[in-house]
Amino acid sequence: MRNRSLLIPMIVLTVAFLAGCGSNQKSAPALPGPVLANVDGDKLTVPELDSLSPEGFEISHQNLPQILDKWVSNTLMYQEALRRGIEKEPQVQAHLKRLERDYLVNELLDRLTTNVKIGQDAPMQYFRQHKDEFGYEVKIARIVMTDSVMAAQTLNELKAGADFTEMAKERSQDMALEPGQESRYFARNIGDPRMGGDPAIAEAIFALAPGQLSDVVPSQEGYQIIKLADKKKVKADVSFAEVRDEIEAILSYRRSQAVVDSVLTALRDKAKIELMPDVYFESAGK
Repeated sequence: MRNRSLLIPMIVLTVAFLAGCGSNQKSAPALPGPVLANVDGDKLTVPELDSLSPEGFEISHQNLPQILDKWVSNTLMYQEALRRGIEKEPQVQAHLKRLERDYLVNELLDRLTTNVKIGQDAPMQYFRQHKDEFGYEVKIARIVMTDSVMAAQTLNELKAGADFTEMAKERSQDMALEPGQESRYFARNIGDPRMGGDPAIAEAIFALAPGQLSDVVPSQEGYQIIKLADKKKVKADVSFAEVRDEIEAILSYRRSQAVVDSVLTALRDKAKIELMPDVYFESAGK
């Protein structure tokens, strides 16, 4: 569940963004209904507030006045931005367009994956395959690179005897660890997608023996080569009930990825795609 202290700012920011997509600050609400607040004709209705509230957030008699007060403050600043013509600046328009695109993409992803189901026996099968991993904590060193070819070459050099720490200092583009530095000990739940984790990374790490190198593992951070520095058992036994929610989240995440990948593959097959990276350097005179 999300941190409740973050919910009110999220609501206000979302309201402000959607209000900012229109050019007329006194236009009719996107979702008509009973009006909760009105600032010089800019209105917030009950349906709008409900639609913009994060999932699981409850609006109460206690928190609604604070929400409305923040909405008023945000709306006043939004109206002032319009008076100053900020929304007409090319760079601002580009950012607003990007926000709109990202929002629509996320909405599509939600709709594609809302009804994703996993097999009834799948969580137990996963647990049997990975049970031992949940009882350990590990610490790692890693090399993160943006180029898959260079990552593969680096892995070959490491297997041929190159020093991992020196190679990390020379080539790693890790934003979380200093190149060559070892992490703290952490548990298998680092791969829980509900906390922003990547199951593939966790599975690659916990399958290693101390001193062993992973293959090149693609991730959102880049292409990773992971070295297991140490592994220690912290639980004598782990029950299915303890990790069931995490496993179900992992399997749902995997299934959702498969659905999205299938749709994206079909769209790529039908689209005419041209990539011209050299134009960037030519136009910038680099």
